[in-house]
Amino acid sequence: MISIKNLLKSYDGHIALNHIDLHVDKGVIFGLLGPNGAGKSTLVSILNGLTAFQEGTIEIFGMDLQKNLKAIRRRSTFIPQSLALYENLSVIENLRFFAGLQNINGPALRDSIEYAISVNQLHPFIEQKAATLSGGQKRRLNIAIGLLNKPEILYFDEPTIGIDPESRGEILSTIRSFKEDNKTVIYTSHYMDEIEKICDEAAILDHGNMVDQGRLETMLQGTKNQSAVIELVFSSRLQLAQLVQTVTDVKVIDDNTLLLEQQDSTKMAKLLTALEEEKLPIKQIRYQSVSLESLFISLTNRKELNV
Repeated sequence: MISIKNLLKSYDGHIALNHIDLHVDKGVIFGLLGPNGAGKSTLVSILNGLTAFQEGTIEIFGMDLQKNLKAIRRRSTFIPQSLALYENLSVIENLRFFAGLQNINGPALRDSIEYAISVNQLHPFIEQKAATLSGGQKRRLNIAIGLLNKPEILYFDEPTIGIDPESRGEILSTIRSFKEDNKTVIYTSHYMDEIEKICDEAAILDHGNMVDQGRLETMLQGTKNQSAVIELVFSSRLQLAQLVQTVTDVKVIDDNTLLLEQQDSTKMAKLLTALEEEKLPIKQIRYQSVSLESLFISLTNRKELNV
């Protein structure tokens, strides 16, 4: 479905994507993770033909992206983080307008609009102006607009930013349902739990490099419930560097955070004793039920989880 080989993208000498390889099969929900500046937004932009690249090849639907961009775009859609809709138009007016831009008309227009409305549960709001919708409803309209061409591939860029938990859950359920239609989804999010909840596979980018990719259960094998993040009220990197020499499998993440890999009760007790002796108070301990977080930290050596 999507095949990327040896992809290189640079800006003014800065490498945004460093000869990466990636393959996504049909019907897969694929998560893209990475710190800010890792290259994931650049990758999505390239896949949608919005940004050029210097080296490598990209095939989508078995077609070369650069030679068949129009044909590929007809079968895919990009749903950006920013809302792409008109506030002064109603829901149905927005859908008709954007369908017109894509030359969708006749019976196909009715089918496309009904499909977009139904999938996003927008029937109660079709005559309502977009400006009066809630944040979650606007997001659902944004997705509905992206569904008008009945795409086979959908690219989502952090679609749940700034919405309430109930709307977030509805949107995640909608995206997960695309798998039943055998659609392929590329999904970026800075919420680790979202990736674990809806994605079949994922890739982690860092500084333009592909540091890990594969099926989630394979990537997380052996990490679940075996690590812990210990956040301290105050300390220093020097203090922690000296302290962790006494306990194995401990990594310093930043001046106030430790990662205990492969933790067990003996190691945890030893670490807690060492912290107490150094008079370093603990703010919180997070055991890794959300194990993607520990994998992310381990691979990128970052506490910042904004991806």
